[in-house]
Amino acid sequence: MKAPLLNILIGCIALLLASDAFAAISYATRTDEVAWQVDSSKFMCRLSHPIDGFGDAVFEREAGRATQFQLKSSMARMKTGRAALIVRPPPWSSQSSANQLATVNVKESQQPITIGRKLSERMLAELERGLLLDFQRQALYGGNQPIKVTVSSIGFRESYQEYLRCQGSLLAVNYGQIERSTLLYDNEEEDLKKSVKRRLDTIVSYLKEDANVKAIYLDGHTDSEGIRGENLLKSQRRAERVFDYLVEEGIPADSIIVRWHGERYPVKSNRTKKGKAKNRRVTVRLSKEPPQFVANEQSNTSKEELMKKEAMMKKEELTKKEAMMQKEGAIMADKELMAKDEMLKETAEATGTIGNGNKGNLLK
Repeated sequence: MKAPLLNILIGCIALLLASDAFAAISYATRTDEVAWQVDSSKFMCRLSHPIDGFGDAVFEREAGRATQFQLKSSMARMKTGRAALIVRPPPWSSQSSANQLATVNVKESQQPITIGRKLSERMLAELERGLLLDFQRQALYGGNQPIKVTVSSIGFRESYQEYLRCQGSLLAVNYGQIERSTLLYDNEEEDLKKSVKRRLDTIVSYLKEDANVKAIYLDGHTDSEGIRGENLLKSQRRAERVFDYLVEEGIPADSIIVRWHGERYPVKSNRTKKGKAKNRRVTVRLSKEPPQFVANEQSNTSKEELMKKEAMMKKEELTKKEAMMQKEGAIMADKELMAKDEMLKETAEATGTIGNGNKGNLLK
């Protein structure tokens, strides 16, 4: 009895699904109108397919990031929850089986579905094989009626090859990843080490492609070791060496603003070695706004002035050393004089020429 009842139940469910109440609202582009479009740049690669009446299916990869898929709609049509992602052969194929690749999150919005790298790349592979992709989810309006959105594979392969070529020419980073950089230094180090140069090379490569970047701010910092005035000069030299490197690599000097602060703005405590290591730095900040003031004029001094300051500091230090040596010399002279006096006194006492009350002996 169990088998006949089960068959009857399955048949009833099939009838319900076939009824108008459960018929899916389908969105698909006609086969003769399907188009895949590639938008290429050094910053972004986009492979998109308009879906009639619904919106767009978009594969996208930004510089410095992995591929992702987005299903976009002109208005919210799907309920929040989980949608089934089905892969199936096109109607003209001899294959007939459809498989569920995954279930994906759905948000009640104009971008209901966003998919990460791994599943996006699987979807691309299925489309390259000539298969179709369906997203099925309950409609936002219309009771329990489901929505089916079809991503077609017609004309996909040629556009996909162009999309792959675009990915090969992407920059290593995007603006968000390169907007702020921190270059760290070891102890008294001022020269640019290899890791710093590699980061600067990445920045230079990006700047040469993005004309929207209008200003580069360089800020030099030190830890609290040493004399405050010397630290200020050290932070200046570090920042200016970064400035020199960028200019040598072709970045316009008038777009670079150089500033230095010595030990004034620590980001970590100077009481620990790790903290000091974080404070010895030059920060590089890119801006798409024009410079807020004339580069290297208000807060900066020229290299000649820097050399003058260094010479003056060395002279003052030498003067201090000479004064200290003179003081030490005077102290030594006083000590030697006192020692001689003491020796004379001891000699006089030993010969009886002092302290015995016989002044006449001194005349003999």
